[in-house]
Amino acid sequence: MRQPFVIAVLLTMAGVVPFLALVTIVLLDPVESQTAIEVLISYGAVILSFVGAVHWGFALRDSAHPVNGVPLGPATLQSERQLLVFGVVPALIGWLALSAMLHFNAPALALFLLLAGFFITIVVETIGRGRNVVAGNYLALRWAVSVVVLVTLLIVLFAVLSGMRLA
Repeated sequence: MRQPFVIAVLLTMAGVVPFLALVTIVLLDPVESQTAIEVLISYGAVILSFVGAVHWGFALRDSAHPVNGVPLGPATLQSERQLLVFGVVPALIGWLALSAMLHFNAPALALFLLLAGFFITIVVETIGRGRNVVAGNYLALRWAVSVVVLVTLLIVLFAVLSGMRLA
């Protein structure tokens, strides 16, 4: 493993900590659960936007450098255009989630939108791996963290829908 990837793994794991801390607060502290849900939705929207922006990096990398030894061809160039478009979608979904929470007091809708955004993103990245647009080590890291994020958001969504321990 190269050093930048090791650093990426460490930073990614650090980025998961707020998800885990916030779901713990939601489940264990009814007094602070509403605030924790709002912070979770905000953090989720920011992270979803960040994940989308990574796709711009994939699309704008130096096309002279192959991905995993496979030269870039016309199909990859088409994929790069799609990545640029897709790179904006997670940010839009995050914005809609924030709007649902802040302006419509709909945390369940916001959590559902974040769940959909993270799920769609990992599916698109998996497809991108099959097209040699997304590196395998990146995809493995993203799947590991996506499972944690999706489970966390799903637990909080169920807590909100059931009214469980919410002040």
